[in-house]
Amino acid sequence: MADFAWNSRKLIRIFFEAQASFRLHRSSKKEIHISAETVSAKLLDLGVGGCSMESAVFVPKGARLNIFLDRSQILQGSYKTGKRHFSKIVGMVRSSRQISSRKYRLGIEFEKISLEDKKLIDDFVIKNDRREDPRISFPQ
Repeated sequence: MADFAWNSRKLIRIFFEAQASFRLHRSSKKEIHISAETVSAKLLDLGVGGCSMESAVFVPKGARLNIFLDRSQILQGSYKTGKRHFSKIVGMVRSSRQISSRKYRLGIEFEKISLEDKKLIDDFVIKNDRREDPRISFPQ
């Protein structure tokens, strides 16, 4: 049991580095002020339930964000139209910590995600899960 106790997430995440961006959700704009309206960030991992991002802007725990992910990066270039299509996901910052000078790691839990984006991310996770042994799932 101690072998997997470090990962207490309910849903699987896959290491995935890509560009993303975020904005403060309208419900957080009254309490929180950041220097830019749209912030570029580096996506570090991704799952149906959330993601982690590296940002040059500090965002406190509890802030709600509109997160924009390029679907073609998730599909790894297989989008047929050639256009960039962005997912808009609402998430809450569950952890925020400084990882270096002017860099912060944000742990984000998704609160609102479309069924299409959920399926896209779920398929991506299943396709890229590199475990040799099957994952253990527990009834909820």
